[in-house]
Amino acid sequence: MFSLATWNVNSVRMRLEHLLRWLKLRAPEVVCLQETKTTDQDFPYSEIKDLGYHAVHAGGKGRNGVAILATEEPRDVLIGFPDIDDAEARERLIAATIKGVRVHSVYIPNGGSVGSDYFLYKLEFIYRLREYLENHFDPDQDFLALCGDFNVAPEEIDVYDPELLAGHICFHERERTAIKLLKDWGLVDTYRALHPDEKGAFTWWDYQFGAFKANRGMRLDHIWVSRKLAAKLKKAIIDREPRGWKRPSDHTPVIAYFEL
Repeated sequence: MFSLATWNVNSVRMRLEHLLRWLKLRAPEVVCLQETKTTDQDFPYSEIKDLGYHAVHAGGKGRNGVAILATEEPRDVLIGFPDIDDAEARERLIAATIKGVRVHSVYIPNGGSVGSDYFLYKLEFIYRLREYLENHFDPDQDFLALCGDFNVAPEEIDVYDPELLAGHICFHERERTAIKLLKDWGLVDTYRALHPDEKGAFTWWDYQFGAFKANRGMRLDHIWVSRKLAAKLKKAIIDREPRGWKRPSDHTPVIAYFEL
C-alpha cells in the first residue's frame, strides 16, 4: 500500500519533535510538508534521515517553505514553476517523482485581506497551478498528486459555519471559484471521494477561543490526485491526534492510501 501524507507543520524546527514522533507513529512512505519556516541549510535533514527518510526542501528566511520526505530517494526534483520566474513560488512549490508518482508539495498563499494585492496574488498562484498542470501532465495518463495547504475550504461542508465565514479569507467565493478551476483540470479530492457527506472534517483550527476543542475549524489541507491515481485510492484519513499534542501546529496531517 502506497501511503501519501501532507502536513503544514508551522515551523519544522519548532515542531521537529512532533514530526519525528508522528513519522514513527504513522510511517507514511511520502510526506509533503508546508510552512517549514527555515532555510535549506537549517532544514533537519539528518534527524529525518535517521528515521529512514530522504528529504528535499525549498525554503527561505520567511514564513514559507515546502518539503517532500520519502522512504525512496525523490527523483527529478523541481522547485517553483518551471515556466514562470516567481521567487516566492520557489518557497511554495516543490515536486519530485517517487515510485512512479509525480508528487507536489504546495503551500498556496493565505491571501491576507480580501481585495488586497496579496489576495490577488493568491488567485494568480492558483491559476498558475492550473496552467502548469495543463502544460505538463494528463490527468488520465499520469500518476500525479497535489498535496498541501491550499488555504481554501472548497465547499460549505468544509467550514464550521459557512454563513459566518462567507466572504472571509480562505472561504471567499473568488478563492473557491479559483480552486474549483484547478480541480476541474482532472483532480480528485481524495478525502471527499471517500467521505462525501462527512461534516466536521477539518484540518485547521485557530489557536484561540478553544477552537480545536469545540471543532470550529476549516478543511484547508488536501491531497488531490489525477484521475488515473484516484482509481487506485483505497483510504483517506484526517489524523487529528497531533493537533492535540503540546504546542502543536494549527494544522493536522492528512493521509491517503493507494494500491499501486
